[in-house]
Amino acid sequence: MSENIVLIARLKVKDDAIEAAKAAAFAIIDDSRAESGNINYDLHQAIDDPTVLIWHETWKDKAAIDAHFATPFFQNFSAAIEPLAAEPPVITLTKMISK
Repeated sequence: MSENIVLIARLKVKDDAIEAAKAAAFAIIDDSRAESGNINYDLHQAIDDPTVLIWHETWKDKAAIDAHFATPFFQNFSAAIEPLAAEPPVITLTKMISK
């Protein structure tokens, strides 16, 4: 089984902040995917609630996630998204247990 870490993040934004939140999220996708520890970095939007954004990311290890969170572009994203959030983000680190 893989030792990669899959990060699932959920962020509910304010009704009037959907497009601004998506724009901020889209702005860091390419930089995130270019990081050496990144395997995949995908952004989703809930079908039943467009205010809910979900990130599905795979990283080679926890150190790669920590490095990602420390990048200036992620720090800027976090600062920009905070006032748009309706709830605190929920971040779950997982490992695949199925074959």
